Amino acid sequence: MSVRFAAWAPRERDWIAWTTWRLRWRLAQEALKTLPGYGLQCRPVAVYVISDLHLDENDDARLHDERQGRALASLCEKIAHDDAELVLLGDIFDLTAMTPPETGLRRFFAKLAVEAAPRPRRSVAELVRAGARANPHAIDALARLSERVRVTLVPGNHDHQLASAEGGAALAAVGLRVERTRSVVRTIAGRTAVLQHGHEHDPGNAEPAGDGEVMTQALHQAVIPFLRAHGPQRHVRMDAARIVALRPEEAVISVLERWLDPKTFRRFFRAFVRLLALNRKLPAPAAWLAGFVSVDRIRTAAERQDRLWERTAYTAIDALQGKRRLPHAAPRPDLVVFGHTHVLDWAVQQRPEGDGMYVNLGTWTERCFDPSSPPDRSLPVLVLEDSGGRLRASLSDLTQDGAELQRFEA
Repeated sequence: MSVRFAAWAPRERDWIAWTTWRLRWRLAQEALKTLPGYGLQCRPVAVYVISDLHLDENDDARLHDERQGRALASLCEKIAHDDAELVLLGDIFDLTAMTPPETGLRRFFAKLAVEAAPRPRRSVAELVRAGARANPHAIDALARLSERVRVTLVPGNHDHQLASAEGGAALAAVGLRVERTRSVVRTIAGRTAVLQHGHEHDPGNAEPAGDGEVMTQALHQAVIPFLRAHGPQRHVRMDAARIVALRPEEAVISVLERWLDPKTFRRFFRAFVRLLALNRKLPAPAAWLAGFVSVDRIRTAAERQDRLWERTAYTAIDALQGKRRLPHAAPRPDLVVFGHTHVLDWAVQQRPEGDGMYVNLGTWTERCFDPSSPPDRSLPVLVLEDSGGRLRASLSDLTQDGAELQRFEA
């Protein structure tokens, strides 16, 4: 009898446990029915994407001003109202522009008789605080939004420091509660969207302290102060702030040939080449042979860099076709979104398994191409959403009252 009872006892305990679990589950279901919104289906979340804001500090040449700040504040209000997500796709801060070159700046000023002292190099926290103080509309709007919805930040080449623990703490200190990642992957209507800044495909900017970083530092911390101190040649109007809006940055040489008299330009060019060489933008021997480095060499580099937007697009299209993998272990995409090039791009790739799409979001900074023509002031925004089971990508420009520029549905 005792043997039979011992064999039966575990089954009895299992039955009691199962009955107790079943009762708790029913009670939990009844409790859920009393909650607000019970029975409503979860709607897909739209993803808003902007890139290359370049928030910097109050100095001689700013890339982001109150015009962009007010537009960003309005956009954040809409995103919060829609309960959507915002992806900040790199170069949100321009920490590079706020940092002087490692060496040679004092000598550059001395050679050109500019009475200026190099700024000290600052910590990430100090740089972010300076950018936040100079851009209160933008930072306040982003901080409020990050308290209400998901905000994701992708570090770019101009704010790569934000990927570090120090960078995360600096963002939190100015109220930005954001997720940080180098690659954003979202599944929308069954399609895979991969969002990255895109500097990984630009050799001069792929790694910190590369050639591109040195050039940016030199433009902001050396060239602009020189131009402010010297001024243009006769019969020429010059806006020194235009220099930082030039793309590619190497185009500065051709622009300064128009603004400066020939003798001053030659002095500037030798000092500028020496500064770049000392900071590894050019081979080290160029620091001693600066007088023999030709303007055409720099102009050729500018022409090559001017095709960056096309080379970046080819990379994205190859990824859509499965011919190459994107960095950061990204899956094969149906939609690729980059920034970095400061050139808006929109390329549809026809595929047997369904059309693919590449978008480049350009920049929120003014963009200039030459010494005198009006700048491009567009403020592009990409919205990704599930539209009745189809992926919809809509590109619009806030400077045109949100007018839609392009649309893709698949």
